[in-house]
Amino acid sequence: SKNLRAARRGDVLFFRQPEQAEPFHVMLFVGRSHFQPQDADWIVYHTGDVNGESGEVRHVQASVLAQHPEPRWRPVEANPRFLGVYRFNLLR
Repeated sequence: SKNLRAARRGDVLFFRQPEQAEPFHVMLFVGRSHFQPQDADWIVYHTGDVNGESGEVRHVQASVLAQHPEPRWRPVEANPRFLGVYRFNLLR
């Protein structure tokens, strides 16, 4: 689905950024977290290497990512670079 509201814990969000050396990007939907005080859905991702240095794991609220300053990173249906939310069969 390209509807983030359909996401459940453990689902992955896929993006394709064709202008980058590694065009496919994946983020993990965590949902509500016991480790965050905010009552919000969370997404976790790794930045990948940045300027030759190891990247880092980051977390962001789904509502914040939906308003990302670069529209190509927004997990919204209107974004053609957002390929959708996927669930591994073993989690069903």
